[in-house]
Amino acid sequence: MDRRLKIRHVQCFVEASNSLHLADVSSKLNLTQAAVSKTISELEEIVGETLIKRLRRGLKLTPAGITFLHYAVDGLNSFNKCLDALALSKRLSHRQIELRVGMLPVVASRFMAPALHEFFSKPHIPIRLALSTGYNSELFTRLHNGQIDLAIARIGSAEEMRELEFAPLYSEPMVMVFRDGHPLTGVSETERVRQIHHYPFLLPPSHTRIRPIVERILLDLMIPTPFNIIETVSNTFGRAFLQKSDAIWIISSGVVEDLLKIGTLRLLVPPFEDTKEPVGLIRRLDQELDKVAREISEILLDQTRYLR
Repeated sequence: MDRRLKIRHVQCFVEASNSLHLADVSSKLNLTQAAVSKTISELEEIVGETLIKRLRRGLKLTPAGITFLHYAVDGLNSFNKCLDALALSKRLSHRQIELRVGMLPVVASRFMAPALHEFFSKPHIPIRLALSTGYNSELFTRLHNGQIDLAIARIGSAEEMRELEFAPLYSEPMVMVFRDGHPLTGVSETERVRQIHHYPFLLPPSHTRIRPIVERILLDLMIPTPFNIIETVSNTFGRAFLQKSDAIWIISSGVVEDLLKIGTLRLLVPPFEDTKEPVGLIRRLDQELDKVAREISEILLDQTRYLR
């Protein structure tokens, strides 16, 4: 495109084609008739065509002018839409709130999804919400480093909780589960515990906060180290894998609550009530939660009320 071509050339030409009188064009554009005439002449020089004929009774488009008008109008409309979109984006960016939330995988699927469904069902200010999942220790690191604004995790150690505020949501025991129809289904509880180490075990990775709790469970039950271990924090994998294998899974009861209710999974032994650790909302004391964060927090607190 010829660099001499400016928006003012196109705007002036479109107004001239609509008015067909220099006086009207100059009035609408707040220009002198001489300036309008000069602008149109510059445009015609740039495109190399006569676009408008100056007649005694007014202005008349040439065939080339009619063709140019068709594309000029489309071009101006697209340009104006672009400017409107940018203006809207600028207005929204000044109002839009950004909230970064890190959470345990079980919280993401079990509580955050329905909480956000409720949040977005009501009028609210524009928000950019960034969600991430991670181990407990990862979430504390991100929170202290300012990479997230809010964490939903198990209560940490004294050092991890330094300069942080914890609002409890719920606490649940660990459970040991296996699929319905497992070879150990019809075996007594004592015999199950004696034979259990022969089957694959799904355990949290060694560096996670709940791994020592799981190891203590195995120690208390005097279960030898399992022959085969799959280390994972993926609840999606665990739920799918366990239903079609003879593996044993030690996991928070909430992860498999629905599968236990419908009988797809079974408890191998009663829940380990002494393993309950509170999960809650954690924020830095030096950071005040904005309105959106408070609203989402209140929804989460309400939805987990029955567990407290």
